[in-house]
Amino acid sequence: MNRWNETLDSKKRSVIILFIFLSVVVPFVPAILAVLFIVITLYMIREIPLQKLNYYLFIGVVISGFLGPYLALPTFPSFFLFRILIILHMFLFLFEKKDFKKLDSIKIPIILFIIWIFYSILSLLWTSSPALSVVAIYYQIESFYLLFAFVYYINSLTKLKQMLTWIVLIYVMTIAIGLWEILTGDHLKYSAGNILSYGDMRPTGLLVNTNDYSSYIAFYIPVLLLFLFQKKTILKSLIGIASLGALTFIILETESRSGLVAFAVVVALTLYKIFHHKIIFFFGLIMSTLIGLSLLLIQHGAKLTTYFTGKTDSTNQRAFMYETIFQLCKEHNFLGVGIGVTPKYVFTALYGTSNIPDTMQRTMSAHNLWLSNLSDVGIIGFFPFILLFIWFVTHAMRLYIQNQQLLAAIPICILVAFVAISIGSSSIFEMRIVWLGLGLALTTINLLEQNTNNLKFRTGVTR
Repeated sequence: MNRWNETLDSKKRSVIILFIFLSVVVPFVPAILAVLFIVITLYMIREIPLQKLNYYLFIGVVISGFLGPYLALPTFPSFFLFRILIILHMFLFLFEKKDFKKLDSIKIPIILFIIWIFYSILSLLWTSSPALSVVAIYYQIESFYLLFAFVYYINSLTKLKQMLTWIVLIYVMTIAIGLWEILTGDHLKYSAGNILSYGDMRPTGLLVNTNDYSSYIAFYIPVLLLFLFQKKTILKSLIGIASLGALTFIILETESRSGLVAFAVVVALTLYKIFHHKIIFFFGLIMSTLIGLSLLLIQHGAKLTTYFTGKTDSTNQRAFMYETIFQLCKEHNFLGVGIGVTPKYVFTALYGTSNIPDTMQRTMSAHNLWLSNLSDVGIIGFFPFILLFIWFVTHAMRLYIQNQQLLAAIPICILVAFVAISIGSSSIFEMRIVWLGLGLALTTINLLEQNTNNLKFRTGVTR
């Protein structure tokens, strides 16, 4: 009895000492709370099988990836939950029993992505800015891990449905945020509209700028429509029509040309998948849409023309940047200037090297992933990335044509949005929503093709 009391007293003393220690240290090092939280969490979940734990942890990675800096410590906005969770996930994955057979059908894109990263690492031998290159390589590795983990852990249609549920909940929340921004003119903390004090009401949602937000809407609208139209009811159909109206309004308010085009193409592809067996209805839907657009052009033709042609300064600046990058490629014999270094050359071309404020960041994104990548790693490093994209497009198109499920429309729709954001947004290297979207596309291709192959195997049917 006395020993039990002594043990209890010892635990009490330890808790008191720990509390005093934290009271002294936390005001100076707030990040220690995050470390303590992780330690306590790991202790509590120590009995859960590691593979199951990593699956749920990956769901946390995805959710925190969408919410980004809004899940950060107040005094450390760059130290947000996503970066903690993904590093923790990578670490735990090392100790998990591996089963790479589930990746057999998507080995080619995985290998191509690895080759792209490997050549980027080689570019450290000749890069003029090792610091920029190391940061870019980190983002490449992070992007690869998101794609890899998506396919590895979301290895069944049941798990895919769970993940899509989380994605659509966040998507609906961002729609509400966008409408709130348009109606009030207020923006969230990390929005460029708030940071730069924009004098308008263009929405940015949980992202930084309007182009990113519009592309995000195009990326994930097929997921929303999948939930609303997979099992059609009158109520869901009405909600779907209202959602399309609200999203069209938001897209127009962003004034993003690439986002608008991507949104229109994605919606057309998704609606065709939903109603293609009712060709008369689909034809009527298209005709009514065209009539509506015609009336809109008649009433607001000048304004809509300005929407596409009124950004002369922006268009001219991009044309100048593209010319600069292509010239840069030729000067380096299309061998690359080093991964992540092109923005430094673009900034110099636009602003020079003198009279630059100390507070000004000395890099300027090329606003074009394809040209920037070609300039960074040259033709040799660019080639596996192009092959990766071709593989994606080929399999996504085949899935869209051959598979009748609405789910089969998601990969090609994501690729359409990817093309738009790759030339519309400033940079997508560090944009988690893009690589999570590609991970979703790759997972959908993997699962649906596996199901098709399994069905052929069981029935003996071949095409």
